[in-house]
Amino acid sequence: MTKSTIFKGISAAPGLASGLAFLWQETDLKLPEPYVCSDPEAAWQKIHAAIDQAKQEIGQIRLKAESRLGKSEAAIFDAHLMMVEDVSLLEMVTEALKAGANPEAAWNNSIEAFAGMLEKLSDPLLSARAADVRDVGGRVLAHLLGRPLVENTIESPSIVIARDLTPSQTTLMDHSKVLAFCTSEGGPTSHTAILSKALGIPAIVAMGEAILGISNGDLLLVNSENGTLTCRPSEAQMLEFNRRQAQKSAQASSDLEMAFQPAITRDGFRVEVVANIGSAEDASLAVRYGAEGVGLFRTEFLYLNRSSMLVLNQQVENYSQVIKALQGLPLVVRTLDIGGDKQVDYLGIRKEGNPFLGWRGIRMVFERPEILAEQFRALLLAGRGTDLRIMIPMVARKEEVVRARLILDETLQTVRDEHPSYQVRLQFGIMIEVPSAALIAEHLAPLVDFFSIGTNDLTQYTLAMDRMNARIAPFATPFHPAVLRLIERTITVGHEYGKWVGMCGEFAGEPAAIPFLLGLELDEFSISPASIPLAKRIIRQLSRKDCREIARFALGLAEAGEVEAYLKSILSGMSGLKFDSSIGLVKN
Repeated sequence: MTKSTIFKGISAAPGLASGLAFLWQETDLKLPEPYVCSDPEAAWQKIHAAIDQAKQEIGQIRLKAESRLGKSEAAIFDAHLMMVEDVSLLEMVTEALKAGANPEAAWNNSIEAFAGMLEKLSDPLLSARAADVRDVGGRVLAHLLGRPLVENTIESPSIVIARDLTPSQTTLMDHSKVLAFCTSEGGPTSHTAILSKALGIPAIVAMGEAILGISNGDLLLVNSENGTLTCRPSEAQMLEFNRRQAQKSAQASSDLEMAFQPAITRDGFRVEVVANIGSAEDASLAVRYGAEGVGLFRTEFLYLNRSSMLVLNQQVENYSQVIKALQGLPLVVRTLDIGGDKQVDYLGIRKEGNPFLGWRGIRMVFERPEILAEQFRALLLAGRGTDLRIMIPMVARKEEVVRARLILDETLQTVRDEHPSYQVRLQFGIMIEVPSAALIAEHLAPLVDFFSIGTNDLTQYTLAMDRMNARIAPFATPFHPAVLRLIERTITVGHEYGKWVGMCGEFAGEPAAIPFLLGLELDEFSISPASIPLAKRIIRQLSRKDCREIARFALGLAEAGEVEAYLKSILSGMSGLKFDSSIGLVKN
């Protein structure tokens, strides 16, 4: 490209970056011309040999990942090893071979079908596992085709341009040399996006095929705040960008310096800002970004891609690592949130017609109470002497809370009987992510110590919109008035019963949502670690008194677009806030 060109995409992780392009090279995995396989057994042996070769590579990659990044990041390759031996996948391959497909096509088509099933899952982190399937599937396919995977080495700080990046690619690259990620495909819940948010690296996804025409060494400007990439900028564009980047960099440094101070509003109200994590490494990162604890520790990844349950000691060890990394800060743990759409064969999960509304989360407690009891026991043993808060997911009925609380109380008594000196600061809470739970909050509040609002699922279930469906995903927004009213109701009822209320959904980390949530008097914001310094700064610039008026005005609006535009206008005028009730805007 010889002249300045601007590309547009979806912001996946905020920030600004300037530097030279590194065009990620892909291995050509084009399938051979279709041919009929007359010997399914020989074809299967060829696939089996390719799987064995891929497993050897994955094992070597896992060792590298653990030495460079730690056990948590390396664990993704344990999942890859499980995937290539998945019974359902291998059955698909076998059936395809019996039907006459050649080994390359049989493997590739089965991988695509398997990945397609994962992409339909409601949980964005689990649907993103489709990328893992394609990652490991491509590795096997490369051996079937006799084409070694291209090795990409980033020699100097660069902006990575790629069609998409597999989990193994993003995990193993030298992150210290990545200024930003820009991909033509992918989405805001892709592995690239998740990793970028965790590391604080700017990222833009879904930019389209045109960005693949960028050449190695092209000068690029990345503004992931508005989702734009400028290739070969003019001198004027460069000067303006450098000015903004210097300003942002100074502000980010200032934010990080202040991140270890509490988030106190201008009128003296303190708000907890904590982190969402999935591992001990995430917990350490959260502490470095000034988190005051963890508001959501997702434990389901300990159960996925295994052939049997974790034994008690394995669970205790995993939880202990997280607790140690937090250095005494409070920990909110979400119990096992799998079932229905998340296939874990050893739990007795059956295929369901509508798994998103099926046997999942806390609903499992009535058929498999021992699973929850074992997890409670492991958490209590690991959390001895700590500030431990346990919450259950997918609550829709009072009976579920009563049953879970009974199991926790019984387990706690057993632990105390076995360890007479046992002490723990224990709280029990529930996720509010199903509309029915918000609507019966007054019946649930007396049974718990806190509520935690999960806006991702609450939005999906309130609006009856699959947020993973690209055609309707833009409309599945938590700025919708119906979702906002359920949030308001949950906080109001929680406070009426003397319970604290947190939010661990993505909405809590949306800067424009912070004034609204402060106005509703949300007690705890649980967000990605890298978002913590900015969130704390925004909170310190606001007064809760003004924010109450902002929230009241926003709740009177009829459309999500109106709400979002209004709240973003609030964010743009943060200095010296005063509320003008005649127009609902904050004026300087």
